Amino acid sequence: MPPLPYDQVRSALAFWQPYLVAASICIAAGLTAIGLSLLRSRDRLLLLIGIFATLYGLRLFWDNDLVRIAFNVPSLRVPIDVITYLIPIPFALFFRELLGRGWKSSIQIWLWVQIAFAPIAMVAEFVAGYSNETALANNILIIGGTALALAPLLFTRAGATMPLALRYSIFAFLLAAFANNLGFRIGAHNVEPLGFLVLIGGLAYTAAQRAILRERKLAEIEGELATARRIQTSILPRTLPELRGLRLAASYRPMNAVAGDFYDFLRLDEHRVTVLVADVSGHGVPAALIASMLKVAFALQAANATDPAAILTALNKILNGVLDGQFVTAVCAHIQIEARTITYAGAGHPPAILRRASGEVVELAENGLILGPFRKASYTNMLAPFDPGDRLLLYTDGIIEATLSDGEPFGAVRLREFAAAHRNSEPAAFARALMNAVSIHEQEDDLTVVVADAL
Repeated sequence: MPPLPYDQVRSALAFWQPYLVAASICIAAGLTAIGLSLLRSRDRLLLLIGIFATLYGLRLFWDNDLVRIAFNVPSLRVPIDVITYLIPIPFALFFRELLGRGWKSSIQIWLWVQIAFAPIAMVAEFVAGYSNETALANNILIIGGTALALAPLLFTRAGATMPLALRYSIFAFLLAAFANNLGFRIGAHNVEPLGFLVLIGGLAYTAAQRAILRERKLAEIEGELATARRIQTSILPRTLPELRGLRLAASYRPMNAVAGDFYDFLRLDEHRVTVLVADVSGHGVPAALIASMLKVAFALQAANATDPAAILTALNKILNGVLDGQFVTAVCAHIQIEARTITYAGAGHPPAILRRASGEVVELAENGLILGPFRKASYTNMLAPFDPGDRLLLYTDGIIEATLSDGEPFGAVRLREFAAAHRNSEPAAFARALMNAVSIHEQEDDLTVVVADAL
């Protein structure tokens, strides 16, 4: 292509430079919106407007004489038309996400018509070349869809409750797009790019407002979680009971800021104590609230302190019908030092481990139904000797379900082997070592261990 005359180049610069600036702004804004959506917010609205803005900017870029002059090509009709037929799809998706499928499903119908029309128009373009009829059909679809999007903004609650900056900027763009597709021009310039820049400005302002609001809400949630963590920590025993002939240790590691594991003691006198270890299904604040209920309910069981089955029965009646689909597993053990016995009962919980002074490791596997769902659930006690040198281990399922470096769960077999191998360690040291053994990888559940040694 021979060099263009100076006057033609100057005329092209004067006319097309604003469009080139608008294209650059649209592409930059669109790619930024896509990046933010994918990397941080996961906001579909932001993703769709990013795709729409990027495609719109590319169309402005290629449909520019300055680009054709710079790349020395006579026409870029094909990529321009492909984008022209594709761009209404994210346009319609954006408004469906913003306003919903409503207004008598008109926006949803518009979306499906655009999805069906785009490949037909592109195939026709490749086979028969540019067609005024295809372009006219596309304009009619865009005008009709734009009118459908305008109506909810003007006449529905969705439009009335939308932030004003976003509402006015969308309204300005829709009017500009509507006018452009009707052939309206100002001094040979179409007004749609100006309307689109107004839209980007409104979206940027709204996004900034939402980001500030989101940060505030996150700060409030973090503050509330910190408060919940302090409250939950306060429901756990601050100190362990001291009894003659018994040494106790406990270790607790929540997976999240708040958790559903719980343990507590009822000390009757210097020779008797009852221990409860419980695990609420789920994680986070709901589980922590139920754990707080357990604290109060267990504290009321002093009259049943020597009867773990009666304690679990009472807890089940208290929790029945109030857990909204959640449940609790628990073990309860009453230790009588002078009688050298453990009275034990379980409710859907992993069995306790009893390591004898001889080194033998046995499971206390008396178990009833989980607490909460079943009003008439019943529980049974079992009696086991607890002689000097014996160790009782109560724990939650996070211990045996923790994944090790070999990809396998820690498991009940490894737990029994661990109890046998660490028979000479102090209870506190044993609890720490067990926690460290199951915490090699990322913690997958709340972890709780209570250890009791008979002296």
